[in-house]
Amino acid sequence: MSTESTIQDLTRRWLKAAATSDVDAVMALYHPAIRSFDAILALQVQGAPAYREHWKKCMESCPTEPFFEMYDLKIDVSDNLAVAHSLTYCGATVEGEKQGGWMRGTQVWQRDADQWLIAHEHFSCPFNPDHKPVRFN
Repeated sequence: MSTESTIQDLTRRWLKAAATSDVDAVMALYHPAIRSFDAILALQVQGAPAYREHWKKCMESCPTEPFFEMYDLKIDVSDNLAVAHSLTYCGATVEGEKQGGWMRGTQVWQRDADQWLIAHEHFSCPFNPDHKPVRFN
């Protein structure tokens, strides 16, 4: 199996774990020294124990039917590193209606012996500074 196929399979596991709020399965894919720049709650999170707590808080914020959908996944591979970037639509289904938002995501996978783990993760929300909303007075 190619490294790209391996990362694709691991990404599918990550998506399933996130969508089912399985924090143990999510954390099994992270390097112990994970450094994350998430779009919510914390500017950065370092280390697996702190990131587990961060994930728990995120999962608690979507208690009903969470979803994670990934689009346009691209993977670049080197010897012991792989960089995956994508667009992710995530949120929760409330009363039959998906409520969520788009995120840009980058995951840096590092090979540790024969195992690939996420060593760095960065999520951000799109922001258009040229958008001029109508102000309510």
